Amino acid sequence: MMEGGNGGTPAESTHSQEADMAFNLAILSLTEVVSLGGLLGNGVVLWLLGRHVYRNPFSIYLLDVACADLIFLACHMVAVVPDLLPGRLDFPDFVQTALAMLRFFCYIVGLGLLAAISTDQCLDALFPAWYLCRRPRYLTTGVCAFTWALCLLLDLLLSGSCTRVFGEPRRQLCGTLWVVVGALLAVLCCALCGSSLLLLLWLERGPRGPQRPQPRGFPALVLLATLLFLFCGLPFGIYWLSLSLHWHIPPHFYHFSFLTAAVHSASKPAVYFCLGGAHGRGPRDPLRLMLQRALGDEAELGAWREASRHGLVDITA
Repeated sequence: MMEGGNGGTPAESTHSQEADMAFNLAILSLTEVVSLGGLLGNGVVLWLLGRHVYRNPFSIYLLDVACADLIFLACHMVAVVPDLLPGRLDFPDFVQTALAMLRFFCYIVGLGLLAAISTDQCLDALFPAWYLCRRPRYLTTGVCAFTWALCLLLDLLLSGSCTRVFGEPRRQLCGTLWVVVGALLAVLCCALCGSSLLLLLWLERGPRGPQRPQPRGFPALVLLATLLFLFCGLPFGIYWLSLSLHWHIPPHFYHFSFLTAAVHSASKPAVYFCLGGAHGRGPRDPLRLMLQRALGDEAELGAWREASRHGLVDITA
């Protein structure tokens, strides 16, 4: 009996390893497909927002978010290739470090921008008079520039203290910086969830009347983006913190977080266009109008509708 049990153990172990490898390859292949679709979707969003000037200041936020997601997905696709081809292809340490830090940089930028969007939209809903009259004109541009600069500084500090890019790593400083990163992630998550919750309560219990915006357009987009981050974007941040702070990571969480991160960055364009097409003519509307409607830019959209009634605008243009 002992010999039979010992003889069956290697076979079972081999079968389990093959099953795990097949599962990981399936997850990584799906990650590549989702990332490719996300590259195309975010590229379309960047092209539309860069080509057309919208009156809604939140379009600047979405332009920066799409740029961060595009860079993240491009690095994500490249970083997954060695795991898809184990033993056949391997990048130098410098390339792996650069891809990892660039992905983390774009991840933090995207989270910071989402928190800024949610907070800004919440202020717009709760204090419309202040928002209309007292909001600084270049606040959106300033917030985006500050977010990119702060995240770049943090990423450079992490690269210098935790890797060999700028010399020998400094373990104590590296651990301190990752604690700071964990605190920053917690603050951004709390800001994102708190402002989104206030926005949801305002949509459900706020004053009724003609001056109250309908629960669609950009407020709905913010709420959907928050849910998307909590279910798909947050696991990737938890994985990075667990890896850097030497916490225990479940075996399949590594590849699972890769897939959810790709879904998080790739699904945003689909959310924009689905939300914008839900209140129009659906797929028959141009992508530009779907995106404009998702932004809640009703003023320009109303002008387009008025012009279209007089035959001045071709809907297929």
